[in-house]
Amino acid sequence: MLPSQSTLSSRFVLGCIAALSLVTIFNVGFTWYNIVVLKQLMPTQRDYTYIGDDWPAQLPLRLPEVGLVLESGDDHFSLYDDEEWGTLFPSEGFTDLGPRNRTFLLSMIHQMHCLDVIRVGFVTNRTGAAHHIEHCLRYLRQMVLCYADTTLEDDMPAILDGKWEHGSSGVGSVHRCRDWTVLRKYLLEYPASDYVPE
Repeated sequence: MLPSQSTLSSRFVLGCIAALSLVTIFNVGFTWYNIVVLKQLMPTQRDYTYIGDDWPAQLPLRLPEVGLVLESGDDHFSLYDDEEWGTLFPSEGFTDLGPRNRTFLLSMIHQMHCLDVIRVGFVTNRTGAAHHIEHCLRYLRQMVLCYADTTLEDDMPAILDGKWEHGSSGVGSVHRCRDWTVLRKYLLEYPASDYVPE
């Protein structure tokens, strides 16, 4: 005797439920396995002694991402405004960390300092600053490569030497940035102590 149509339908439905259950169990197991593996890859929070090379590579301060719209900036940071450029360096960029107050320079301030050195070198045209300017140009080149900003800036073609060329001012582009004002507040609150030779 052949099975009835309803018996075949019931078996088919049960087979589908069993197959879906097995796939679900497999997916849950696979997801759990991936979570375990990813947790092992995540850096663990640890305490540093700040002795020798035992210190973190980054300042342990969370900087939220913010948007930055580039502006022409013609009213600020002129080549000759030493006072305004000086506002970029709270505590000269140095801060003390760890139980023994080990002093560190924050890379962002070093980068800003290098921009300022290039500005001063350009304004004063001092040949004695050439070595410092070269250092800063090399340093900033590497930092630009490090952060590899992929923000798209609108093409603004212009005629250069009688020929149309691609160009961009970057003005109006929104960049995904870390909130540097948090870092500035930190430096104002935790400046480095004065250097005392040993």
